[in-house]
Amino acid sequence: MILLMRRCDVGGQAVIEGVMMRGSKSLATAVRTPNGKIEIDFKDNRPVTKKYPFLNIPFLRGFFVLIESMKVGMESLNYSATFLEDENEEPSKFEKWLENKLGKSANDVLMGITMFISFIFAIGLFVALPTGIASFFKETGISNIMLHLIEAGIRITILLLYMFFISKLSDIYRVFQYHGAEHKTIFCYEAMEELTVENVRKQPRLHPRCGTNFLFLVMLVSIIVFSFTGWGGIVERLLFRIVLIPVVTGISYELIKWLGKDDGLLSKIIAYPGLKLQLLTTKEPDDSQIEVAIASLKAAEGIKDPNKSIEELINAGASTLKESGIDTARLDTELLLGNIIEESRIYLITHKEEEVSADKAERYFKFIEKRRNKMPVKYILNKCEFMGIDYHVEEGVLIPRDDTEILVDEVLKSIGENEEKQVCDLCCGSGAIGIALAHYRQNIKVDLIDYYPIPEKVSLINIKKNKMEDRAAFIKSDLLEKPIEDKKMYDIIVSNPPYIEAEEIDKLMDDVKNYEPHTALDGGTDGLDFYRKIIDQSQYVLKQSGILAFEIGYNQGEAVKLLMEEHNFEDIKVIKDFASLDRIVIGIRI
Repeated sequence: MILLMRRCDVGGQAVIEGVMMRGSKSLATAVRTPNGKIEIDFKDNRPVTKKYPFLNIPFLRGFFVLIESMKVGMESLNYSATFLEDENEEPSKFEKWLENKLGKSANDVLMGITMFISFIFAIGLFVALPTGIASFFKETGISNIMLHLIEAGIRITILLLYMFFISKLSDIYRVFQYHGAEHKTIFCYEAMEELTVENVRKQPRLHPRCGTNFLFLVMLVSIIVFSFTGWGGIVERLLFRIVLIPVVTGISYELIKWLGKDDGLLSKIIAYPGLKLQLLTTKEPDDSQIEVAIASLKAAEGIKDPNKSIEELINAGASTLKESGIDTARLDTELLLGNIIEESRIYLITHKEEEVSADKAERYFKFIEKRRNKMPVKYILNKCEFMGIDYHVEEGVLIPRDDTEILVDEVLKSIGENEEKQVCDLCCGSGAIGIALAHYRQNIKVDLIDYYPIPEKVSLINIKKNKMEDRAAFIKSDLLEKPIEDKKMYDIIVSNPPYIEAEEIDKLMDDVKNYEPHTALDGGTDGLDFYRKIIDQSQYVLKQSGILAFEIGYNQGEAVKLLMEEHNFEDIKVIKDFASLDRIVIGIRI
């Protein structure tokens, strides 16, 4: 938490999945919601010392600023927490009772209770406990000054241990990452650099005006102030420490204001321990967290993004993707931007200086973030070209591959131009194979069969998209169980079933294993589970002299051919792909 303001007066605080920034224009809290969107809340930013000038007393105003900062911080935390609440979670009886009694004020009362409990907890942990432990040393006859130093040492040790252990909690670790993003963004702004992820990322994350520094200064000042109070009884000491909190925080506030303005050797020496303490309370943020911090600061300062040119957007996106190890970085950025502005790659190349509106640029960078996380471009755009036909695709269906076009070509060779056939596309996924067959052979009827809801949804979209309602239909079935039950018969069954060996899935590229459905990949221990089931079931629905055609893994040709031979198929061919690897097995039922 940074407490002060300027163009070095910008300060902030990390919250749950977000950052609060306090600028000259307003106070803004930006939060990354579970769906990936950045939501921003605005509030008035007049400090309490400006609203009420009589509170602006040097060496005391810091206490009022601290109280206000705690209140604002709690409000920002409360705002950020609302995005993570479970909508189905019932309010507690106490919350219901409070809302019934106080109405809209219930939330403010709860916040006040929370702040009071937090204050009592802090007093107990960082005041009562250290002074209580230090009391045991009084019997040794050491001086009061030494007792105060021991008390301060205990207090600092407790603080360090507390910060160390809470930093191990995953949720707190993410808050500390946002804390780092807050610092880096403020540094970038203070350096008068453009607020981009690249510029922010290279900034330091330890800031001299951080609330962590303020905590350390409070510890340091308290040693000096409390040393003048003597070492009376435990109750007397506690009362002195509580009563003197405004003085201690007021002096600490003036010190941190000075540290923010002075670059001298003395200020650097005083700031040094607090900066090192930030190694515990800040962590290196990722780019998505930096984006949230940038959005918060821009909102707080009323900064509008200037429109960027096509070339600037492509260069920025390509740089981000290259850093993530994506080999097709420039191609991907061109496809993503071209989709948003609805122009071809040639257009992008020939209109480099054309500006893109801020809202389209924002959408583009959201796409870039998805691609940076290795989401396939075709999932991001929800479209794919296969056999010269456009398809809708999304997570939950396999993206059609070029190798699968070999399967479609082989099956097309078996169907005359005007021949009428009943065809089954089994494990259809997006429906690409069956719809491609129907597109190139006008007189066939195709059943698209799959078992899962997303393939059903996507197949129906693609049937409509390609105007195939009269010649293609979706059937939900566990392989061929429904056609067997309905006594349907097919001239051709074509399938690209799951065929990856189970233990090999974790070795696949991130694009595949993290996004494509494992139900469309996992073929069991040896990768042949689905071939066995389909070949066995085909005996009940495939007509005599009917064709069964599979896509296979590069090392499965002979195994699948043998399975088909065992079930009375003949003229079985294993066909290779463009890399001379086994890719298709096709045979005729006797």
